[in-house]
Amino acid sequence: MLVEICSDWNEAFFKRMIDFKMKIHKDIPTTFPETISDYEKFFSPTSSFKEDYEWLAFIVSDNNKVMSKAILSWRRNSTIGNLGFLDWDNHPESAKRLIDSVIDEGKKSGLTQLKTPIDLNMYVKYRIKLPNGGAPFWGEPIYPDYYHDLFMKTGFKEIARWDTFELKIWDGIKDYFFKRKKLKNHSSDRPHLTKIRCVKMKEWESELKIIHELFNEAYKTMPEWEPITFSQFKLIYDDFKYIINPLYSYIVELDGRPVAFSINFTDPLKLLTAIKGKKINNVEKILLFFKLRSNLSTFLIAHVGKIPGPHGEEIKGVQIQVSKRIQYIVTLMKKTLVTFQVKNSPSRRSFDEKNQKSYSQYVLYGMNLE
Repeated sequence: MLVEICSDWNEAFFKRMIDFKMKIHKDIPTTFPETISDYEKFFSPTSSFKEDYEWLAFIVSDNNKVMSKAILSWRRNSTIGNLGFLDWDNHPESAKRLIDSVIDEGKKSGLTQLKTPIDLNMYVKYRIKLPNGGAPFWGEPIYPDYYHDLFMKTGFKEIARWDTFELKIWDGIKDYFFKRKKLKNHSSDRPHLTKIRCVKMKEWESELKIIHELFNEAYKTMPEWEPITFSQFKLIYDDFKYIINPLYSYIVELDGRPVAFSINFTDPLKLLTAIKGKKINNVEKILLFFKLRSNLSTFLIAHVGKIPGPHGEEIKGVQIQVSKRIQYIVTLMKKTLVTFQVKNSPSRRSFDEKNQKSYSQYVLYGMNLE
């Protein structure tokens, strides 16, 4: 078997990676066709990530047939490598050749730890879904089930786990009312003005800057967090303006300063799958936009976070306060999912455990190189 390593932008090399991924993921509805531009925005000489990240791309082949591929990336001066854009045949030998090469090159670059799967950084894509979860939804990190076995056989161990759970709607709403009343009784003397407002789509650029600042501050205690510039954040999330309904996503302000966010949307997977790989005209784009806005499928409570107030004070009950806005919305949906929650997440504790029904689980793998 041949191991090829690419450290500079090479369109032909990345095209082989794209073709192999589509072969492996052809039956996964949440995988959409990739293009060279999808890789170019992260790894080309003009990428906004170029100054902050180093990377090496790997392909393992046998008789010119690609068997596995991955990209190892790391922030400059970091000792932690993110192994992502990873796909492999169910072939332990080629998987081992890939990981052995990654380990060798990682050590040469001064890395002491690997985490996988992480595509460049946590904002792009990370984690892997465990088998036997619920039906897929948009944004889930889904790969063939045999990947887990190959991670174990190549020396990785589970280092983190997340849950997506389904809310029991009516019990959840009653619980919301109770908690909001309790929160109000404990905050009647509070001198600060808390305001919950919808994301302003007509001011998307400035709103995205606010969300970027809140994300960076709220998530910086997460083990996989890495700082990200606004230009990098915009590159990843700018298309989100077509997915979210402004009536479902909120920014919380305290004394006029943004201090928290709750980004929710209805699952667009079915609508986007229907046009996967197709070129649509302007009329079809407009029609799709209205379908996305009126979508009443699965409601996804996707991103919730907060930062200290203007004077360092703790902001409590963000999700409980947001519940006033979404309590009637969720009754119209087929189901409501709270996504990617760690066991002791503050946002998870906003929902009574008895109203949480397990839906899917996700893990991250890691290994030490020392």
